[in-house]
Amino acid sequence: MGSAITFSGFNNIDFGSILEIVMQQERTPVTALETRKTALKAQNTTFATFASKLSALESAAQNLAKVSSLSKLSATTSNAEAVGVATSSGTVEGTYDVVVSQLAKPQVMTSQTTYGSVDETVATSGTISIALAGSPPVDIAITGPMTLSQLANAINSKSDAPVSASVVQVAPGDYRLVLTGRSAGTANAFTVNMSQPFNGGSGLAFTDTDGDGTYGDSVADSTQTAKDALLTVNNIAITSTTNTVDSVIPGVTLTLGQQDPAKTVTVKVAKNRDDAAALIEKFVTAYNDVTAFLKDQNTAASTGKTSIARDPLVRGLQDTVRRALLGEYGSGSMTRLPEVGIGFDRTGKMTFNKDVFAHALETSQADVQALFGGADGTGGAFGTMKSLVQGYTQAGGLVASLRNRLDEQVSSIDARIVTLEAQLARRRQSLQAEYAAADQAMTQIKSQGNSLSTLGNQYSLF
Repeated sequence: MGSAITFSGFNNIDFGSILEIVMQQERTPVTALETRKTALKAQNTTFATFASKLSALESAAQNLAKVSSLSKLSATTSNAEAVGVATSSGTVEGTYDVVVSQLAKPQVMTSQTTYGSVDETVATSGTISIALAGSPPVDIAITGPMTLSQLANAINSKSDAPVSASVVQVAPGDYRLVLTGRSAGTANAFTVNMSQPFNGGSGLAFTDTDGDGTYGDSVADSTQTAKDALLTVNNIAITSTTNTVDSVIPGVTLTLGQQDPAKTVTVKVAKNRDDAAALIEKFVTAYNDVTAFLKDQNTAASTGKTSIARDPLVRGLQDTVRRALLGEYGSGSMTRLPEVGIGFDRTGKMTFNKDVFAHALETSQADVQALFGGADGTGGAFGTMKSLVQGYTQAGGLVASLRNRLDEQVSSIDARIVTLEAQLARRRQSLQAEYAAADQAMTQIKSQGNSLSTLGNQYSLF
């Protein structure tokens, strides 16, 4: 705005107010640019919201277009504590009798050597070697005084060691070192050797039943031997190194929790209509969210507020999406979405009839899937919809390009405003100088007039 002007005030003319009025009038182009800038930024923000809603619509369409979207099944178990179940897509319907005769367990070894505390020195030198059958040993070297707790930490710090170590107090003042296999199953059984003798301290020894100097090579050497899980599924014998079995029933993961050779757990796998319907409901919600948003934009436009409703990109998308959803796809018994319960009411809101959809799936799931996604998930109503919307939402797509253009327009306006503000600053300085000079001249004239008047009054006395 420039510095304030101090005028004499002798002339009854407020040059300061005149200056502000003139500058306000000459600033009209800047005000218009600022208004335009605010509108463009509001449009950009609205397009960002629009893009977010379109992304949700695209994601929902993609999920429905997948070949597996209607083939999801659910599994139930008669005893979840004994056998838990989880499913993925592509599972096979059926009933399976599961009997768990043995759970998978890791090998456990407990030291014969006992210690009075966790801080008791085990050794000052020596090497303990731990190995899986057929694998090179992992060595833990003792190069100085090492306590029981330090030895356990040294073993656990070896990421390639097949065991984890813990210190257990089995009785007051009676501590022991316990080695537990990191993985269950007979393939993960381990042995322990002292490849270099322990010197100093209390030493370390485990049970060595056969006296060959190797711990863990006899069943009696271990507190718990490594075991595989043993089960039958419809009388087919299965062996697993873990209690998580995912290769017996297609698409079903069994989690074994209890063993009982005399107990049969029944696992049932059936079509999950609710999951498929939930995917459709998610699409319906996303579509109606987009249409409600655009309706609000139309309302804003009709009241003169900033809106994107009349943008050609938006109008074009509305028409294209509508045509795509009402189109005909595939060549089966169901080729249009209303035939499977997906339609529109009088207001244009998308609706979903769950009963009609369930009947369509029972009649021909293959035809419904062809309608939804074609043969490979890229066609059909929702494959087409995904590709259509993706053209707007992807990086470099139509919405992103439009937002970039809006950003460029805002930047251009900012540059013009800077230029105009500089011109206005110079104009203000010029007017300040002119008005100051005019005020000074008028003050001088008035002063001279007052002097002449005084002189005249003096002559009138004679």
